Amino acid sequence: MGNTLIKSKFIINQNPLSKYILFLLIFFISACDNKREALGADNEIRVICSKIDKKVLKKYLSLIFNDTLYTPEAEPYYHLKFSEPDKFNQLKAQSMVIVGSIKQDDNSGLKLMNQLLPDSQFKSTLQGDPVILGKDVYAKKQLLMIINARSEDHLMSSLEQKRNQFRKHFNDQFIKRQGRFLFGDDRNRLLEDSLKSEYGWTLKIPWGWDRIKNLPDSNFVWLGREMPFQWIGIGWIEGNILSSELSAGDFIWNWPKDNYKTIQINNYKFELDKTNHGDTFAYRAQGIWETVSLKESKGGPFRSYLFYDSVNNLTYHLNFLIHHPGDDKSIFMRQMDMIIKTFRTSI
Repeated sequence: MGNTLIKSKFIINQNPLSKYILFLLIFFISACDNKREALGADNEIRVICSKIDKKVLKKYLSLIFNDTLYTPEAEPYYHLKFSEPDKFNQLKAQSMVIVGSIKQDDNSGLKLMNQLLPDSQFKSTLQGDPVILGKDVYAKKQLLMIINARSEDHLMSSLEQKRNQFRKHFNDQFIKRQGRFLFGDDRNRLLEDSLKSEYGWTLKIPWGWDRIKNLPDSNFVWLGREMPFQWIGIGWIEGNILSSELSAGDFIWNWPKDNYKTIQINNYKFELDKTNHGDTFAYRAQGIWETVSLKESKGGPFRSYLFYDSVNNLTYHLNFLIHHPGDDKSIFMRQMDMIIKTFRTSI
């Protein structure tokens, strides 16, 4: 049986004193409701458009999906994979799909857009908001973006207002799908329970991770996994050492060498900024680590969070890093960031 296209509007914060964002969401309601789960890598966005529209769409999407991890080479969080409209049926069940048409000429992108949108939506996108976001349209756990703009200027006109909202939708999609993979029934609950019993804090630990070393006297727990080589280090110290950005930065800078012993931080692309860990103020540092010994030259990206737990009067340092030369590291760094963000102290 055929699918029925239904249009609904989500309006976010329409207070005239504030900025407001209008999202048009489309949903397919299948009479048989037999959609399969979306396919594809969670860090790949399949972009379907004609050759004539590719340059403009690539420019537009690159301004949205511009998060970059230095490993030390620059790696994007998302890989934009372009295909022409005749591949739509092969790719429409991917986890993140963008279909775009910009120049209103007689091209394959425009023809596909006419097939996807009813007349009312086709006209409304040309006259107003050119972007439609939909969930679970062709597959379960899918995010679909449709772009139907009359010109490049029309498309770019709303970019600044909506860039962060679009990025959040795709990041939420990544976290939701990866969370099912990382935190499923096969988690290492034995290790989770052991750490909670020994130290009073909790961390969700995916399958494949194990304890490398724990030094109770030095307040340091070291977790790791292979393929690729990844470490998570958790340390704590009595009192609040977050008196200044300088003191926080010094602590993070010296911590790897003091605890892992064999590695240190390189000053290339080192960044320190303010953020939150859960509801708690934190400093976040990221950059490049390297081995201390020149005989064993290794390195890669790292990230750290430093925050104060006022209930237990402890400052916690959560660190993770990866060594995966020549291959994509950003998706593993994002996975470890998700793991670290499950860390909770006892109350």
